[in-house]
Amino acid sequence: MHSSKFESKSKPKIPLWRFLVPLAIQVSLVLSIPVQKVLTITNGTTIYLQTAPVDPYDVLRGRYVTLNYAIAQRSRLETLPGWPDNWPNRGTEMYVVLKPPIANQSRDAWQPVSVSETYPETLAPDQQVIKGRWQGWRLDLGLGAYYIPENIGDTLEDDIWDNPEGTRAEVKVDKRGRTALMSLWVEDRNY
Repeated sequence: MHSSKFESKSKPKIPLWRFLVPLAIQVSLVLSIPVQKVLTITNGTTIYLQTAPVDPYDVLRGRYVTLNYAIAQRSRLETLPGWPDNWPNRGTEMYVVLKPPIANQSRDAWQPVSVSETYPETLAPDQQVIKGRWQGWRLDLGLGAYYIPENIGDTLEDDIWDNPEGTRAEVKVDKRGRTALMSLWVEDRNY
């Protein structure tokens, strides 16, 4: 039999797993971030934090409120038990133990009772832990921006500036101290 010089040679087949394993790894990485937030939202405990906002605008994402938190300020943290003797390095994970308000009003701000560079081993039954990263002058709690619909932006901004002490962030906190910002409250108005 005579073979043609154009006879096709069959390429070796690549096993299916060599395609599926990298794909599964990529998909799991992409999904891991929103899954953590969903788990925090569904399994977390609701707490309220006193805010100190600034209102910018992001061309790509729309209007949002940049939030700062009273419990995240250096001046507040360094007065708490557990504050390190040496200034923490930028990026250091820190944990703030919070207790519910004394009057236990539904939206009163939770108060910090201690701070630590490690997750606390013991907590009172009503206490919660919130995790953040030290940024040199404050603790970043991962709750910095709250995106709002354009149609209520001016109303919310005016309400916050008229009632700064009455502005609270409703936050879910899971058992590891991870957070998810749920909504903003100004006095008895929910945004």
